[in-house]
Amino acid sequence: MSFKRRPLTNVEILEIFFNSDNESEYESQESDSDSEELPPNLVAIENPESEVPLSTDEVAGPFEDAGGDGGRPTVDEVQEFCGSWKATSDFIPPGPAVCFDESQSGVQRPLPFPTEAECFKLFLTEELVGNIVEETNRYALELQEKREPGVRGKLAKWLTTTISEMYTFLVTFLVMGVVKKNSLREYWSTDPMFATPFVATLFSQDRFLALLRCLHFVNNATAILSDPLHKIRNVLISLTSAFGQVFVPYKDLCIDESLMLWKGRLAFRQYI
Repeated sequence: MSFKRRPLTNVEILEIFFNSDNESEYESQESDSDSEELPPNLVAIENPESEVPLSTDEVAGPFEDAGGDGGRPTVDEVQEFCGSWKATSDFIPPGPAVCFDESQSGVQRPLPFPTEAECFKLFLTEELVGNIVEETNRYALELQEKREPGVRGKLAKWLTTTISEMYTFLVTFLVMGVVKKNSLREYWSTDPMFATPFVATLFSQDRFLALLRCLHFVNNATAILSDPLHKIRNVLISLTSAFGQVFVPYKDLCIDESLMLWKGRLAFRQYI
């Protein structure tokens, strides 16, 4: 008779699964006597290094004599369960057949030798960024008008921003999402342990914080306040339109279904 590690059979694994509600029974037995032998289906789990002799007359498992006692499945039921998973033909959804033409799917405006900046501008178009620049400059003037006379601050030295600077500002935010700090000011730290010199080559700290303070996407005078997303509605419409123009999906899609309803402090529902 040879000795080797004996793995659990499918039937024994299923018995452990179906008897998971009886853990309290096993715990009470262990507390009565530490030297009591474990049930056969738990030996390999409790002591995986133990060597169990294999016998050629080993029966299929402890389900054979169960006789359906206590709702436990029979051997036939277990075998049917083990063999229930099988490959099937391609799924055909119910309803009328849809003729899908994939000739128009894929990238709609391919660039010959695209750079990262060119691909980025396909979605964040110059028209969209131009609107952001216009509203940011407008909002900066509104803040300056509300500033009390004689009070100095970063907005006192405000200079109108441009499309080129706004692109750099937005890209800097993407960089900050990769190189994370505890606070924004740490990106301009001169401490050798924490310094990120690249950010300082793009903006001074005061200019970046001033742009962040004035960043705006909508004209407050004409905004539709009844729209919960009125602050970003223009950006959302532009991005949605750009995604549809740049790429047309193929027939097979994988949808990330969101099931949990969450409102938080917002007035509208969203599923996450």
